[in-house]
Amino acid sequence: MNRIVRASTPPLRCWHHTLRVTCPGVGLRGLDRVLADTVYGHVAQARKRTISGTAAVAGPERRTVLAPNIRATVKPKLYRSVPLGTLDPRRLYSKDFLVLSGLSSKHPRVIAADDIPGVDLSYCRQGRTRLAFPSGTQGFLYWHLEADAPALAGQVRFRITTSSDPATFPEGHDLQLPDGRTWNISIFRIARMSSYAGLRAQLLSDKLVTVQLLDTALTVSGSNGVKIEHPSSSSTFVWKFRQTFAVELESTSIRIWLLGSSGGQLLRLEYLFSLKEATGTTRLCHAPFIGKALVQFERSTLPEHKGTRTVVLRVSKIIELTKTGSTGPVKWVPEPEEGGLVMMRKVNGEWIPWSVNVDKPWSEYHIKGSTSLAVLFEHDDQQAGGGTKIRGNEPDRLHIKRIVSSR
Repeated sequence: MNRIVRASTPPLRCWHHTLRVTCPGVGLRGLDRVLADTVYGHVAQARKRTISGTAAVAGPERRTVLAPNIRATVKPKLYRSVPLGTLDPRRLYSKDFLVLSGLSSKHPRVIAADDIPGVDLSYCRQGRTRLAFPSGTQGFLYWHLEADAPALAGQVRFRITTSSDPATFPEGHDLQLPDGRTWNISIFRIARMSSYAGLRAQLLSDKLVTVQLLDTALTVSGSNGVKIEHPSSSSTFVWKFRQTFAVELESTSIRIWLLGSSGGQLLRLEYLFSLKEATGTTRLCHAPFIGKALVQFERSTLPEHKGTRTVVLRVSKIIELTKTGSTGPVKWVPEPEEGGLVMMRKVNGEWIPWSVNVDKPWSEYHIKGSTSLAVLFEHDDQQAGGGTKIRGNEPDRLHIKRIVSSR
């Protein structure tokens, strides 16, 4: 069925996640009701949208991106700055250069959505206060996707460069947050938030993502008790074996999103380096270690796991470790060692390597984890078989070549 692209820009309203077909009384499934008029063949030539009402019937490559239950209003244009022309690092021009130093927020417009409010860019928050971008924050917004990553691992990053010349892009570095993580806007937030409607439109225009991918990003969720949890820019994403991620040793619950070619699964790692005790109705958690480490999932090569699809967890690097000096049963908790396997305690008190057999889980905890961890084996199989995934253009590779366009 065709979806409708409207030539005018009506005020945004609250929409349900339903499909907009040719009948205008039905809402479009999953995406923000903000125009993303992406006639891909003409973006390089046109700075303004010229789609008329009679020529706005959308086919597979002419989509409108509409809002999921988020209220927003179209703001009047207060300035006529040159809009960002692309998020593809191969097609950057000096006009796409941004200076963010010292600003708590900036709202650049994009060429694919020139008549809607600019993209809300901010650095990070301290409580409710927005922190300003650090000194020297100048460069280019761009779409980042690692070579072997699923399309759902894509994110917008900010590449800091020494000048507005796109030729300096490869020598630049990505903006970092105070805690050392890379500043980014994940595809999950881009798909869900009305403030990122411009990014959706530009990514579709650049053919870096598809409407199907944005719809998939909306469906990725996990249960957190009675609440439904969605991935955010601060979430930890893993899609392959031996991919390291940071954990806090004193944490009782670590949330990991396992990403595959068709979706994502939430995995909770509980009491990895601590001990839980239950006495009657009282539950105690003992944390003998405080600090941070890098860990990674691996295919088990232990003799007892031979011939099975079993996952183990290895400590790749100890960043910081302090013993709390706790006494009692907690003193028997094995100290994490760099290069060693993460251990878990059996009911009889014996300590064995943490592991999950994804085909034959033996407890409720393992059943929940087996579905998520199976994604890692699927990734291995795809890589071994040369499997491909639809992901649009793939700009973030070993060499970035500028593509000359008519912009």
